[in-house]
Amino acid sequence: MLKSWKRILTLSLALALMPCIFAGCGGKSAEPTEPAVTEPEEEKKVLRILTLGHSLAVDCGHMLNLICDTEGIGEYDEIYIGTLYYSGCPLGKHVDFLRENSREYVLYISSTKTPGNIPEPMTAISMYDALKFNYWDIIVMQGGVFEITESDAYTNGNIQTIQNYVNEHKLNPLATFAWHMPWVPPVNEELRNQYPYTPNPYTNHYETLGYSRSNYYNGITKCVEDHILTDETFQFLIPSGTAIENALSSYLEETDLHRDFVHGTDLARVIASYTWYCRIMGIDKLEQMKLDAVPVKFLLSTEDKTKDRVLTEAEKCLILESVNNALANPLQMIQSQYTQAPAQ
Repeated sequence: MLKSWKRILTLSLALALMPCIFAGCGGKSAEPTEPAVTEPEEEKKVLRILTLGHSLAVDCGHMLNLICDTEGIGEYDEIYIGTLYYSGCPLGKHVDFLRENSREYVLYISSTKTPGNIPEPMTAISMYDALKFNYWDIIVMQGGVFEITESDAYTNGNIQTIQNYVNEHKLNPLATFAWHMPWVPPVNEELRNQYPYTPNPYTNHYETLGYSRSNYYNGITKCVEDHILTDETFQFLIPSGTAIENALSSYLEETDLHRDFVHGTDLARVIASYTWYCRIMGIDKLEQMKLDAVPVKFLLSTEDKTKDRVLTEAEKCLILESVNNALANPLQMIQSQYTQAPAQ
């Protein structure tokens, strides 16, 4: 059973905000520097989230601040979001990078103070740089895209090595850990074949799983159940993979939620981001969603990028159902009631 993270964050957030240090970070290489202030200003109540991940975390974080601003952030004055990215990064690669203090990452930064802006990238960043960049309250971890069904990846000590490093270098002594469980790659061969390298590890991995999406999903949830939910260092779980699986039990096809061999479409990214939003805000059930359209600058898979991607009422109902079922049953796909495509 995961601990209640709000009690822990209450103590941390009483310290409030360190000033944001956006200046000069848009897409430029940043020299590792210590922050000017090691504790935040007390008059503000800010929640700061840093994810140590790869592109599936970027898919979620890309529009998370937009959704936070649209739905509201409750007692907080600001939610500050950082995503430390390296392509497909397995846990062992994170360990290699931290031991070498390697600056191979990109750090994407966004905030509800600027909800209309997509995350700003800072290149040539180390994990040390990212940890020292802000007074993070929550550190989100996730497995590499090819290892999330492998029990050894959770038990070989890499998770603990990363946590030890974070605990040694984090600015906020009360920062807590969370785990992101991302979605299953598509079994659709045409989508899988979009992987740009040979050999194709997605095809090889699916072969061992009998080309079964449910086998892949069950492998992920088994590892999370055995090794994450039993680990008291993780305060909560973000089940975006279950939300996507729930949506795929509806009238939607894989091509509706996967834009290529692993990444989410704009619709999938909305589903995943709402799952993040609810878990971060401590929402057990979202009664309605206020986002009516994804602005042009946030679009990745929609062909027409000259206008906002409007969410239909049918899509909004499906998003709510998929997210709420994932919040209630994070390790179990729940059959959607929306099995018939809406009339055009």
